[in-house]
Amino acid sequence: MPSTHSATITFYGTYIPFACVWLPRHVSLPEGPLFRAFVAFVVVLWTCAVAYSRVLLGYHTAPQVIVGCIYGFAFAWVWFWLWTHGLGDLAWIVERQVRAYIGS
Repeated sequence: MPSTHSATITFYGTYIPFACVWLPRHVSLPEGPLFRAFVAFVVVLWTCAVAYSRVLLGYHTAPQVIVGCIYGFAFAWVWFWLWTHGLGDLAWIVERQVRAYIGS
């Protein structure tokens, strides 16, 4: 069985750097490319540490962690592509409909 911890952390470890590079900066975050690079660097380091810890602690074998990381990367890439190619627009429509329904 692939490591779900590795898959999950690799999803975030892929998606967050993609967002740092290709998505607009949120107004509450500092400006500048150095901040984005720092965030991406820390996230990638954290991802590697968590994935490596799965093998180091004996919970998974290296092949299980590698397959989990491949799953996480693939799903992050697909989700990011979908989000930036129209799914994000659909999310705003759904949110407006939900807000209208609950009356806020």
